[in-house]
Amino acid sequence: MSTKLEKRLLALIQEANQNWDLFKEGDRLLVGISGGKDSLSLLTLLSHFKVDLHAVHIRLSPTSPIDFLDYCKHYSTVHLVETTIYEQAFAQDANKNPCFICMRQRRKMIVTFAMEQTFDRIFYGHHKNDVVETFLLNQLFGRELSTILPKQPLFDNKFYLCRPLYLVPEPLLETYAREQNFPTVLETCPAAKNSQRNHIKTLLHQLQEQNPKIDLVDNIFSSMKRINMPFIPTFPDTKILTDIRKPNYKKK
Repeated sequence: MSTKLEKRLLALIQEANQNWDLFKEGDRLLVGISGGKDSLSLLTLLSHFKVDLHAVHIRLSPTSPIDFLDYCKHYSTVHLVETTIYEQAFAQDANKNPCFICMRQRRKMIVTFAMEQTFDRIFYGHHKNDVVETFLLNQLFGRELSTILPKQPLFDNKFYLCRPLYLVPEPLLETYAREQNFPTVLETCPAAKNSQRNHIKTLLHQLQEQNPKIDLVDNIFSSMKRINMPFIPTFPDTKILTDIRKPNYKKK
């Protein structure tokens, strides 16, 4: 029987699915599993829907922990892709930031696997806080207004990255992970602590503590739905980086 929290999380997934048409009954779904609370939460929650559930883990090195895959086997068909991404990212002759190399290589590996296995979508455990953090990261370090999408098209809309937890605040997932007693996977990457994303996360946490009566993450998230165009300046070198998209959601 679902707990009160689980019912709330399932309702938020259903709302996201209604908004962006992420999956339907009977679909064959591939979930990217890292071993963290977000991806394990997504897999567990999607098991409540009538879908054919698969999980894939991109192992970064032969020594990376995979004990959590036993948990995943209770809910899905599990696939393991062995790689040496960790060694590539931290090689002495690597000419890119290790986080960039890791992200790029993992994305390449998982998309390649998905297409070889005839999946047309990959489901990720990115949540509301990830959306906000990416929004701020892209402004501060990328000099543009953008973030991750709930349903991100690739290859001329022939393939999609889907994020059913798009409307879910991270604290709910932290509570859910404790409630479900997920297997613990410790963060072992030496670059994680000093990443730009971690700095943004810390900054938001500090600002939230200073403003306890305001949900800052929700305010920033909601600001993307309230674009006051007359007060967005236009410069001689203003660039619209992509064509204006038609809304990829269903009207209620």
